[in-house]
Amino acid sequence: MPKPEADDRLQATGAASPAAEDASGTASPSKVRSLLDLVGYGFFPLAFLSRMPFAMTVVGALTLVSDVRGSIAQSGAVSAVIGMGTAVFGPAVGMFADRYGQRRVLLAGSAVNVAALVGFVLMTYSAVSIAWVGVVGFLVGASAPPVAPLSRTRLITLVTAGTAATRRRDALLSLVMSYESVADEFAFVLGPVVIGLLATAFGAGAPLAFAALIAAVFVVAFALHRTAALPRLREAAGGEAPADVRSILRVRIMILPLGMFLVGAFFGSTLTALTVFMRARGMELSTGIVYGGMSVGSVATATLIVFAPARFTLRARWLAFAAIVLAASGGLVVADSVALVTVALACAGCGIGGVIVTLFSIAGRRTPQGRTATVMTTLSCALIVGQALWTALGGSISQAHGSTAGFQVSVVTAAVLMLVALASYAMDRRRGKSPVRAGA
Repeated sequence: MPKPEADDRLQATGAASPAAEDASGTASPSKVRSLLDLVGYGFFPLAFLSRMPFAMTVVGALTLVSDVRGSIAQSGAVSAVIGMGTAVFGPAVGMFADRYGQRRVLLAGSAVNVAALVGFVLMTYSAVSIAWVGVVGFLVGASAPPVAPLSRTRLITLVTAGTAATRRRDALLSLVMSYESVADEFAFVLGPVVIGLLATAFGAGAPLAFAALIAAVFVVAFALHRTAALPRLREAAGGEAPADVRSILRVRIMILPLGMFLVGAFFGSTLTALTVFMRARGMELSTGIVYGGMSVGSVATATLIVFAPARFTLRARWLAFAAIVLAASGGLVVADSVALVTVALACAGCGIGGVIVTLFSIAGRRTPQGRTATVMTTLSCALIVGQALWTALGGSISQAHGSTAGFQVSVVTAAVLMLVALASYAMDRRRGKSPVRAGA
């Protein structure tokens, strides 16, 4: 595989570990076994469960406020405030993790997040003004532990620093990107399903209470896991200083959070329109379960994309999968039954899963020296912010004009995602560079 250009390299931010291949030429273990040797068997279930509070917060708040306060518009506004908290503090969490290590950042964040989640539930059920609920919601978003980007950072770090052979390293990094994208996608679509089940069985406050429990137990365990003990940035970079933080502000990097913002916006606008659609049929608390139809296509695509040929370039994937999202969102507009909406959501998931994998893969190749956690956290936060803001926008439109108008917002969002993909493609062409190719 040809060596990536300097500004598209995957940079290490972490620790050394035994090489996956030895000098004797003996057969190396499988990619999965090599990855398990680096992080241990318990890492993956722990990292997956720990990312659930981050994935459940916005939708859980939407469900709770809508059910207790009786207003889609208020619930959308509170969800937007939660997203703003994530937008303001999320990237800073990534920078602190790059500088001071993940363990201290996660332990502090999880403690604040548990208290904020419990306070949010209690205040929503109380008689206090919705404005005070929003204040606590901002704290919920600001303290949400960004486990997914920090997990991705740990794996990239350990694979890059611990695998000597270039071909082997590229194969493991491809596996990491596929796994992390599947886990992200599954968590963000499974989250609403869990919320729907818990809300139906135990009441609208149960999902956020469950998220607080996960943060108190599994996020703390993730923070204490041995993979969190990564060296400082200068050591991780082989004695070199990390890139200046301003290096992540290049257009070729910042267009990726914009794309992820639009993915989150599609989630938010679709969910609020679906909530109104289900409410009209007397099935509002089952919204999350129907929304889970998106997981069928998204998880399948994110799993299978690792087998796509290298000639199917990353920039071409962004265009292709965005086109699928656009076509499927049109199906949501014309669907007139729960069954048809579920099918359209599954088709949209096929595109969304591919877009998420592609954006994180491109980000991994373009990340500046020693800034992996910062860039990965920025992408994850952009998704949450897009979801929260478009939940508010879509909630207002859907409540005022019906679910069809809400699904039309999803169509416009998908169209903009397609335009951003075209802009990224055009930038690469203007630079006169060969297409960014997927890892083997």
